[in-house]
Amino acid sequence: METIRNVAFCPHCGNRAPQKLIQTHHCVEVDSDGDTPELPQAYFVAVCETCDELLLYYVLQHIPDDKDFTSSHLLWPQATEIHESVPDKVAKIYREALRIRQLAPNAFAAQIRRALEAVCEDRGATKGHLQKRLKELADRGEIPPVLAEMTDTLRALGNVGAHATDHSITSWEVHGIDEFFRAVIEYVYTARSKLKEFLDLSKVFKAKREPKDNGDI
Repeated sequence: METIRNVAFCPHCGNRAPQKLIQTHHCVEVDSDGDTPELPQAYFVAVCETCDELLLYYVLQHIPDDKDFTSSHLLWPQATEIHESVPDKVAKIYREALRIRQLAPNAFAAQIRRALEAVCEDRGATKGHLQKRLKELADRGEIPPVLAEMTDTLRALGNVGAHATDHSITSWEVHGIDEFFRAVIEYVYTARSKLKEFLDLSKVFKAKREPKDNGDI
């Protein structure tokens, strides 16, 4: 049997590494009341060949060929990779930050600050220092008030990480920084993309529910 490998990000070890497919399972989603059309789904089990840990991928409706199994949703472990809707420049900076998240918390915080600068640049807020640019995004409604407060906190922590001070970024702050930044990009980029995916899938359901016109009168 042919061995299938794809290079993809592994949340276990933080590397982009070969992942070997070891099991595929196909099934259908069935609604108990019978009103919802059956939809095909698939699970892919793979092993990261760098850390030897398992990964579980899942996909509904549009089933890829086994050779493209990493194009499915990474169900487990919780992915730290960000959605494809996030611009390449922002995603690249964030991936670099992930590699040093546990090893160098101060550098991680500074890198997240860079990622925020990239978000501002992508959304057209290019004038002034970062605090002013983030406020511009909030004033335009690109970021809601609660996330605007988050981004200012991230900016401040990024400053701490980038300069020699008496305070160093702690492991619990690293976790918070990561969650807050992901919340920002989820709102700015990913939510819109996921909404489109949901509406597209809703059209599929609607088309399958509607009776077909067979020409009878």
